[in-house]
Amino acid sequence: MTPFQQALIQASEGQLQTPTVSSTNGNINYFGYQLAVHKYNLGIMSAGMTCRGITFTQIKKYYGLKGRTAKECLPQLAQIMESFKQALQPS
Repeated sequence: MTPFQQALIQASEGQLQTPTVSSTNGNINYFGYQLAVHKYNLGIMSAGMTCRGITFTQIKKYYGLKGRTAKECLPQLAQIMESFKQALQPS
């Protein structure tokens, strides 16, 4: 189980308190925000640039991504993001 999956479970069980993320349309899900920021960072890294405050290895380990480069891992993170979005949709 990846640290991201563990954090989701801990937050749903009330063991992990997540910060509030506000936007102009109201509060948004913290993990959705985190995914969006990490996807943005990974996109920058896949273009050959670096990001301040986070490394490729940290993102890779947090989500359990497989690959040697950010370009290889970006589609995997996009897939995680899509499955997260689908899980938030009401049935």
